[in-house]
Amino acid sequence: MKYSIKDLILFIIALIQGTSLILWASLFDKMPIIGNLAIFLIQVMLFYFNPIVITHNFLHTPFFKSSFLNHAFSILNSMNLGLPQILYKYHHLNHHRYNNSMEDPSSTYLFGKNNQQEHWITYSAFSLLRDGTKKAWMQTLQKEEGHLLATEILAVLIYCGILIFIDWNFFLMIYLPLFYCGWFLAHVENYFEHYKARAPSDRFGNAVSHYSKFYNLIMFNEGYHQEHHISPQEHWTKRPETKKRYFEQMQKAGAYQAKYPPLLGMLE
Repeated sequence: MKYSIKDLILFIIALIQGTSLILWASLFDKMPIIGNLAIFLIQVMLFYFNPIVITHNFLHTPFFKSSFLNHAFSILNSMNLGLPQILYKYHHLNHHRYNNSMEDPSSTYLFGKNNQQEHWITYSAFSLLRDGTKKAWMQTLQKEEGHLLATEILAVLIYCGILIFIDWNFFLMIYLPLFYCGWFLAHVENYFEHYKARAPSDRFGNAVSHYSKFYNLIMFNEGYHQEHHISPQEHWTKRPETKKRYFEQMQKAGAYQAKYPPLLGMLE
C-alpha cells in the first residue's frame, strides 16, 4: 500500500460490497422477505460508506504504489458506485476548489433561498439528479482521460448487465432503490459536514467536524472534516495531527464542531 497498510481494509470492504451484491442477486428469490430487508439495510450502509470513505480517501491518497493497480481499483469501484469514479473525482475536486461556495456544484447554498443553505431533505433527495457532472465530464476530457471514463462507463454497464442477467426483478426492485438510497445518505453526510460552517472563503472555518471516537473509528477519521479541508491531500490517518497543528486558527475562525455525526445532523 502506498500510504498505509490500513488502506487495505478499505480495499477489502470495496471487494465485499461488489461481490456480495452479486451473491445476493443470485439468492434473492430464495430468501424470506425479512432476510432481504436486513441485507438491503446493510447494503445501503455499504453503498453510503463507499463514496464517503473508500472513494473519498482513494481520490486524495490512492491506495497503491502501482498506477496500474490504482486504475484497476477505479474500474472495480465504479461498479460499486454505479457511476464512473473519475467523474466523482473531478466533481469532488471542484468541491475542494470552491469549498461550498456558489461555484461548487455540490454546494449546499446553490439551490437555497436568500443566501441560506438549502433544506437538507431536498438537497439530499435531488443532488443525484442535478446537473453536477457536466463540468466534471468536461474536465475529464480536458485532462485527456476520456479513455479512463469510457472504461469505467463500460465497467458499470457490464456490472448492471450481470445483475439484470441474474435476476432483472432484483435489479428493478432492489438495485435501483439501493443506488438511490445509498447516494441519498451520502448527500446527507456531505450536507451536514458543511451545515453551520463559516463562510466558504474562510479556510479554517468552511467545514464542520465531529470528534466522536466511535464515529471516527468506524468512518476512518471522516469526522475531521474541517481538518480535511485545510489539508485535503493529507492521509486520513494524519487528520488528528492536523487538528493539533491548526487548532488555534480553527478556534479563531469559529470552526463549528457538531454534536452529532453527519447522518444525525438534523438533530443539531
